[in-house]
Amino acid sequence: MTRRQKLAVSFMCSKYLTYGLGCIIGSFMITPAKRKALLASGTLNPHPEAVRSELFPTDFFDPYDFAQVKYEMLRAHSVDEDAVAEVCRQFGLSRESFYQIQQAFQELGFSSFLPRKRGRKGPIKLKDEVLEFALAQKKENPAIDPGHLAALIQERYGIAIHRTTVLRGLKKKLRSSRKELARSIRRARRFRAGDL
Repeated sequence: MTRRQKLAVSFMCSKYLTYGLGCIIGSFMITPAKRKALLASGTLNPHPEAVRSELFPTDFFDPYDFAQVKYEMLRAHSVDEDAVAEVCRQFGLSRESFYQIQQAFQELGFSSFLPRKRGRKGPIKLKDEVLEFALAQKKENPAIDPGHLAALIQERYGIAIHRTTVLRGLKKKLRSSRKELARSIRRARRFRAGDL
């Protein structure tokens, strides 16, 4: 393909994307500032082209605004009584996503449309009394599984903790006690050497 042909194809593609799709989709041509704001807030729809609802070619509705897409999808099912399969097809989401969004909305309301940080809100660490309890259980029964220890901790202290966290806590405690033992031996040797 010659340079001239490549330029012609490039021009036709950009013309089609800008004018052809712009006329069909309407609000798909969002401003860079709005796109940046949606991206910063975590509400930029990763697949706006999948939204096929009749509402979205208008200027008010924006397929790039994922919070708006979620709300309109739930509204179409609840208020317009559209079937879940049809709603999912119109808004470009899977049935599983629909049910997750619906459940989150029922539990959290409108705040569920905004992204949240995933995972636990802070680290759970074995400290003081809980760690001593785990060590005592391990000393009493050396073959005890960390998963069983985690269950015992939850039963006694009401802390839901993963078996890996228990295992890491025990290893860290054993490591630190070994280091403390090594330090005390070094101090004792230095003290004895100073007596000479």
